[in-house]
Amino acid sequence: MKNLNSGKCVLAIAFLCAVLMSSCLKDKATKTYKVYAPVIEKLITIRQRIKNTSAQKISQIGKISVLNNHIFLVSPNNGIHVIDNSNPSAPVNVTFIVLPGCHDIAISGNTLYADCYSDLVAIDISDPTNIKVLKTILNHFPDRRSAYGYNVDSTQAIVDWAIKDTIVNQNVDNASNYIYGGGGGIYYLNDVALSSSSSSGTSVSTNGSMARFAIVNNYLYTVSTTTLSCIQIVNSKDPLLVSQLNIGWNIETVYPFKDKLFIGSQTGMNIYDVNTPTKPVYLSGFSHARVCDPVIADSNYAYVTLHTESTENSNTNQISISLRCTGGISNELDVLDISNLSQVSQIQQYSLSRPMGLGKDGNTLIVCDAIDGLKVYDATDPANLILKQTISISNAYDVICLKGVALVSTANALYEYDYRDINDVKLLSKLTF
Repeated sequence: MKNLNSGKCVLAIAFLCAVLMSSCLKDKATKTYKVYAPVIEKLITIRQRIKNTSAQKISQIGKISVLNNHIFLVSPNNGIHVIDNSNPSAPVNVTFIVLPGCHDIAISGNTLYADCYSDLVAIDISDPTNIKVLKTILNHFPDRRSAYGYNVDSTQAIVDWAIKDTIVNQNVDNASNYIYGGGGGIYYLNDVALSSSSSSGTSVSTNGSMARFAIVNNYLYTVSTTTLSCIQIVNSKDPLLVSQLNIGWNIETVYPFKDKLFIGSQTGMNIYDVNTPTKPVYLSGFSHARVCDPVIADSNYAYVTLHTESTENSNTNQISISLRCTGGISNELDVLDISNLSQVSQIQQYSLSRPMGLGKDGNTLIVCDAIDGLKVYDATDPANLILKQTISISNAYDVICLKGVALVSTANALYEYDYRDINDVKLLSKLTF
């Protein structure tokens, strides 16, 4: 009997050990990851590729700048589509400016200013089909040298991402959707997609609310993640960087109105006075929870859309990144009283689904909502906006309102609408990409 009990005890211990080992083994697994390793190119080589080509198929949409009868539509990281909009009912795709690394543009007279990865370039567009590079300000956007945990020096740019599979042993319970490669790229689980006006007589382009470039009189202002830069453009062929100011760490947009700059960030809106152009002075601000934040303004009111998710397009194998505004909880339109610039106050808040860019002309306010479509408001009383129409279009991104015509960019099309009758907004044209 004693030996039998001893045997049972040994079996019980063996069984318990087997269970514990099995439990431990279940916490470990082999996972297949996609490795996104940076493709690096010398900037001196990239600059040599800036040129005209024939009109290209519009495959992805970026920011828009409008000057006179021309629309300049950015294809992120690739270049700029030049569209003749003399007849808004029948826009014509005229030419394509190859400009690697381009995300933002602004135009004064015959000079177009744009980013080329970390450089700022000035381009003569007096003949848009035969452009000439006038000047390059090197390393103007140093934050463009970093991407997802990888850094390059001031002579290089990350132009793409090479993809390959790798196998990694990982604790399953603590597995995340992605891990950073410590300078070697981003690693993603194989079932998770990596997703990337005012002037002094000279004609100045009108930009949308998502812009990071703004021109006021003879100065171009650009914002990076942390910095407001002032570039003198009195001589358009020779832009000169005259000052830089650290204004935060999560800056997204800049909107000019008279001698003020309204700067949107992930945590609020800030107002700067540029009456002395080279020395912007902070006036006041409005803080909110961490969300993305384009802003427009007029003499007495600022309009701010807050949204919790932002999609950044990149030329990394046509992959889209959507990481910047995750964690936020607000999707709304805020109306701010700025009649007293030293004491900005919120007068109204409107709940929306996912508001993006917005534009205003007189008493007409148009807001892009990525989920619901295009919302057209009567803004005669900003504290009591009246929704006149919701136009069902998908993934509305930004809008420019100009003399009764609204240019609306979406994920796959450029629309033009006649909003002169706010009760009967009409589609004029649609360029499908």
